[in-house]
Amino acid sequence: MQTRRAFLKTLFGLGAVSLPWSTFPAQWEEWIKKEVGHPPVELLLPSEPKSKPKTESNSESLNRTAMDDILALTAPEMQGRKAGSVGEAKAADYLSSQLSMLGLKPMGDPETGFFKAFTIPPVIETKVNGRLTFRPGEQRNLRTPSADLLGGLMGENAGEVILLSAHYDHLGIFEGQVYPGANDNASGVGCILDVMRRILREGKIPKRTLVVAFWSAEEMGYVGSEAFVQNPSFPLNQIKAVFNADTVGNGTIGDFALWADRDNLAVETVRQAAANCGASALLTPTGGHNSDSVSFNAVNIPAVTIMARDWLNKNHTPQDIPALLKPDQIHLATQILYQAVHSLAF
Repeated sequence: MQTRRAFLKTLFGLGAVSLPWSTFPAQWEEWIKKEVGHPPVELLLPSEPKSKPKTESNSESLNRTAMDDILALTAPEMQGRKAGSVGEAKAADYLSSQLSMLGLKPMGDPETGFFKAFTIPPVIETKVNGRLTFRPGEQRNLRTPSADLLGGLMGENAGEVILLSAHYDHLGIFEGQVYPGANDNASGVGCILDVMRRILREGKIPKRTLVVAFWSAEEMGYVGSEAFVQNPSFPLNQIKAVFNADTVGNGTIGDFALWADRDNLAVETVRQAAANCGASALLTPTGGHNSDSVSFNAVNIPAVTIMARDWLNKNHTPQDIPALLKPDQIHLATQILYQAVHSLAF
């Protein structure tokens, strides 16, 4: 498993601008230097810990559940997983360890394994109708590092890809309150991991390559998925469908909504899979909202987001906690996505 660095303890200046950094793997040090040059103040990186924490085995990882992932991602030390924060770095560390334990091929940047680096612009927290959201901040040269994570299960035809995704970031801490983001979107992350665990337990080799992607900075305007589309790890024309899971864990069991710009292969596949599972998943107007599937729809890649129809309940509030979720709903979402993936990749 990749070595981790302790958290950065200082800010450094770029002229008159201070740039805050969160920690990611050790390889990020070189990426940071490449992106910003050598700042006038040296980055102060604490030394490596003398002992490494015990890690779980592959079999333990295969037998984890979506609820295990949700509890891990909403733990207090995750601090709400705001993109560019220490909490996000800890969530990314957890997810990279899971991808590694599952034996997936790193498909991020060559220097950083599962991690694919990008930067995010400044944002300002604001409340709209009781929901905390981000709006653009001052557009100076100040940008903060963040990362998506990508891992692949190689298929017989490596040149054709089915992409399973979910964003792992949330809103962080605001006015002293943590926004845990259990439904939005620890539930989607757990769902995607559960799909892959089931496939790996079955031991089948897919005809098409399966790529798992965990996007960051979705809450800031789909920044992570858009960064991938602008600078992909592999040619975008290899992607035959994108299945994105977002806020799948609440509401009436079996009642899901689908977001996409139009009816497409991904929409049709998920809709049929839902019907086979005795559930409903219909293409629904976004009402001014959206998720990371929009980044792929924008470049004409068939993509869809599946979500609970009641996803707005307690969304973007401190009450989005694991107790809000219904394990049966998450399990059903996993079943639907598993069938959708199976129909296109096997």
